Formats: sequence, C-alpha cells, structure tokens
Amino acid sequence: MTQPIRAHPSIRMTAAALAAFLWATALAGEFPPARVETFTLATEAPNNRALEFALRLPVGFTPERAAHARILVTFGGRNWAARRTLSTYAFDAFADQYNIILLAPGFQDDDYWEPEAWSGEALKAALKRVREQYALPDKPIFLYGYSAGGQCANLFYAWKPERVAGWGAHACGVWFKPAAGRGEAADEVPATPAAHGRVPAPALVTCGVEDEPRYTLSRHFVYAYREAGGEAVWRDYPGGHELIPDPVALAAAFFASLLEKPDGPPEFVGDDDTGQFVSVREARAVERIPPELRSAFRTEAVAQAWQRPATGE
Repeated sequence: MTQPIRAHPSIRMTAAALAAFLWATALAGEFPPARVETFTLATEAPNNRALEFALRLPVGFTPERAAHARILVTFGGRNWAARRTLSTYAFDAFADQYNIILLAPGFQDDDYWEPEAWSGEALKAALKRVREQYALPDKPIFLYGYSAGGQCANLFYAWKPERVAGWGAHACGVWFKPAAGRGEAADEVPATPAAHGRVPAPALVTCGVEDEPRYTLSRHFVYAYREAGGEAVWRDYPGGHELIPDPVALAAAFFASLLEKPDGPPEFVGDDDTGQFVSVREARAVERIPPELRSAFRTEAVAQAWQRPATGE
C-alpha cells in the first residue's frame, strides 16, 4: 500500500517552517487553518455517476488571499480515491507556502485518462464550481500525476494546453505525441500543442530506472518534447513503478519555480546524464550539453532539488 509522502529536506527549510508558522497563527485564531472538503458531480460515465472530488484549502486562506490563489490538480494512481491522492502526495507544506488550492478527482475506470470522452468536461465543471465558490481568478492551472495519474496529467494538458501553466508526471507509460521524430512510441495518441504553433508549457517527467517500458517511453517523450520547443525537466530514480518521496519533492520544487518565475527563459540548465547543472550565462558549458539532454530550470532551488541524490524516504 502506498504510504503518505513525507516532506523532503529540499522543501523543509522554507515551506515547512512557513507552514509551522501559519499553523501556529491559525491555532491562535489569526489565520484560518487548512481544511479538506469533498463534493460530487454527476456524470454519464457508468462507473462515475457520482464523481467525488477532494479539495484542500491552504492555511490562511481568506477571501482577500483568493485573488492570488492558484490551483494544482493532482491525479492519483489508477482508481485512487480523491482523499487518498491528497494524503499520499502530501503537498501540504508547498501548498501552504504558495497559497495553492489542491484539487483531486476520484476517477474510477471508464477510460478516465482520455479527457475527450467525458472526464475532461467533468474536471472543467469541478474547476468552475471551485472558482465560483471561492471567488478565484480564472488563471491557468497546474497538473501532476503518478502512473495512470501521469497519463491524465499529460493527456489533459494536451487536450487544453492553453489552460495549463505547467505539469508533471511520474511513472507514466502513455504520452501524447509532441512532434515527429523520437516520439513515435506515442503514435497511438493524437494531439500536440506544438504542432498547432503553441509553445509547450514547462513539464517535469520522472520515472524509476527499472520501470520498463515506462522508463524508455518517458525518455523518448522528453526528447520529443524538447525538440518541439518544450521546456522539460527529466530525472530518473532508483527502483521500479513504486512511488517514492523524491519525485514528489522535486515536483513541489518544480511548481514553486514556476510560481516564483512564471515568465522568461530558464536560468539554469542541467545535463540529464551527468546530473550537473550550470548557469545559462556559461554559454560554452551549456553548449557542451546535447540539446536533447538539457533539463531547464527557472530557479537555482529547483536545479538543486533535481541534483540531490535520491533518499527513497
């Protein structure tokens, strides 16, 4: 059974410290505490007639802070309950620090990873409800998922790329096809934001080295995404298909970097093979990294999180 992910040291120094402060002030009555709510939406999918969503509001969330809030949609492993997804990923400290609302659907079968069929409209309806209930701005969202949830993250992005500010997937074996070339492994999946002239959103792709064929499919996807002009971070981890804390911690650092620097080019570039990164100002060092092996980082903090050895804890 997958256990809740504990906060990785890379985010404990700042996010956990701020979260502790927010919790203390919440207990003192100065800020509202975090809270998790659930709601259901009716769909026509046979196994999802009453589709449940779980929602987590961050510590200190008030009507005044709503104008600056963002939404991260988290997709769990196959057929995970919505609350299980929130508790397993445990993005709480990150969400509290950056005023992030976490939303998790509890999809069950019915090919839910294919948004064109029914699940995409269901998620749109859930987002509309949340925005209206909490007076949130209609800003692009973030997506993250593991296994079947990783399929959702990338296929939902490809379905509505203009509505997504960044996305991540761990241990995923089905990908949309960003461009002709190295992405032939995903030929059965139509779509491509790049093919329609759209600059692909920043992406994070991670996988266990023993998780075949997902590992090979994921690497090929990253090559193709970069060839299509996408800004992608790739990192592999020891082990197979199981979910360990390290990729989730990297995802928190990745989304934090997009919030801290939403526009403009990356500041650092990493070599996927060596695990070393350099500033983009070091032109010669950057040129020595083959383009298909360049992980792009908006901030030094996410580059350091990417470089950190896996702990497995």
